Amino acid sequence: MAKIKRNLLVSLFSITLLSLLVLVLLFSSPLTLRHHYYHHFFSPSNLAIPFPPLPKIAYFICGTNNDGPRITRLLLAIYHPRNYYLLHLDHRASKEQREQLASSVQSFEAFVAADNVNVIEKANWVNGEGSTPLALVLHGAAILLRCNKDWDWFVNLDASDYPLLPQDDFLHILSFMPRDFNFIEHTSNVSWKEYQRILEIVVDPSLYLMSKGRMFMAMKRRKPPNAYRFFTGSSHVILSRKLVEFSILGWDNLPRTLLLFFSNTKVSHRGYFQTLACNSKEFSNTVVNSNLRFIEWDDHRLKEPRNLNLSDLKNMMWSGAAFAGKFPPNDPVLDIIDLHVLHRSKNMISPGGWCLDELGRGTDSCQQWGDPNILRPGPAAMKFEKLLMRLMVNTTLQSNICNRH
Repeated sequence: MAKIKRNLLVSLFSITLLSLLVLVLLFSSPLTLRHHYYHHFFSPSNLAIPFPPLPKIAYFICGTNNDGPRITRLLLAIYHPRNYYLLHLDHRASKEQREQLASSVQSFEAFVAADNVNVIEKANWVNGEGSTPLALVLHGAAILLRCNKDWDWFVNLDASDYPLLPQDDFLHILSFMPRDFNFIEHTSNVSWKEYQRILEIVVDPSLYLMSKGRMFMAMKRRKPPNAYRFFTGSSHVILSRKLVEFSILGWDNLPRTLLLFFSNTKVSHRGYFQTLACNSKEFSNTVVNSNLRFIEWDDHRLKEPRNLNLSDLKNMMWSGAAFAGKFPPNDPVLDIIDLHVLHRSKNMISPGGWCLDELGRGTDSCQQWGDPNILRPGPAAMKFEKLLMRLMVNTTLQSNICNRH
């Protein structure tokens, strides 16, 4: 019945997205994206397969002191046995907090059975104004690459983030997207003040020492490089596995060159992946200018978006975004999302097609599990699909997308 249900929902939710993808791919140059699409849908050997293969997501979830319970709640909200999850509490959290987080993970039979949730034992110091946040994301991505080589996208989240749709909806709609798309919010419209910040030379001691200290500022600024163009954006990204491999393994000099530059730059995690993808001939045509997140700013001159609350709920739900942030701990709006969107009870996994028990209020339908390839997408998938359609309309595969932002 679950498979039949997904069959019916596909025709309702994804026919428009598929039509748009066909148009984009037919009128684009014959890149690997087009081959990928034809391989799944039009190859004679695959005519009996009604849907493209489901993707796998590699999540990297980070937090700081006292964020263990928030990470656990976020994990329960976005869990699916197909995905991989790596959790990190920075050095502000005590060793006991990391052990408690690991113990919490082990207390869920589904996590243990799937063996797809891990906690980083050795904590990193993170200075939000320096280059250590970028180093942490690259470290997490490298671990996920080393441990699991079959995931399709890398997603980094903070403990203050939360999903706006179930994983069944997320995986279902993403299954129709080319696997080498990268969802990176970016702009090259860098203000003079921001440009001067990029040219400043700073040293983040947490990058070299097992302790946190004040950053050192050099007296002189660097000369603007002429080999590449700067892009900035959000520190939250959704990267294809191929771009992650490129940024870590670096089969040409660009990742290493940029890493040398951004390792001595303030808040480098808000510019490295943007600059890397948009200056690479291989990846600049795969960048979608969105990270599929909902945020709100009181003042764009501030360093961080404001906390979300109940007054933002309507806009959040209609945005079609996959994630939102920042939320205060245990904010009432999270309970509403759990109840009406994720259908998740307290301290329980968000149910999906892989859960076999009957769904009832206050009961855990995921105590028994079946085929993780069975999905039951719901209404949130339609909103997410519409968001991707709007983004695809502004995307072309025939020219460097980044040059237009």
